[in-house]
Amino acid sequence: MTDLEKHVSQPGRDKLVKDVRKKIDELGITYIYFQFISVTGRVVGKGIPADHWERIAEKGFQLVYGATANLFVDRHKNYIGYGPEAKELVGIPDPETFVQVPWDKRVGRVYCTC
Repeated sequence: MTDLEKHVSQPGRDKLVKDVRKKIDELGITYIYFQFISVTGRVVGKGIPADHWERIAEKGFQLVYGATANLFVDRHKNYIGYGPEAKELVGIPDPETFVQVPWDKRVGRVYCTC
C-alpha cells in the first residue's frame, strides 16, 4: 500500500468526505479552492469545480514540484531548478479544514497535504 493509499484510507476519513459533500450541497458551493503552503510560507492553490470533490478527496490533484518552492524563471525564461522532466506532486485535501469563504458564498476552501 502506498503512502497516498494509507492517507486516504485512514479510519473516519470517508465520513468526513461525505460530510463535506453534504455541506457543499447545503451551502450551494460550486467551486473549491484547494490550498497548500509553499516552502517559503506563501499560500498557493488550485481551483476545481465542486462536482469533483469526491474524486479529488480520494485521488488528489497534481501539481508541479515547483509550485511548493515558488517557481522562478531566469532571463531566458527557463525554470530555475525545475525543468520539464521534474516530478509532479499530489495534493490531498484535509476534509476537516473545509469552509465556505465569506466573500463569495459559492466558493469553498480546503487546506491540503502535499
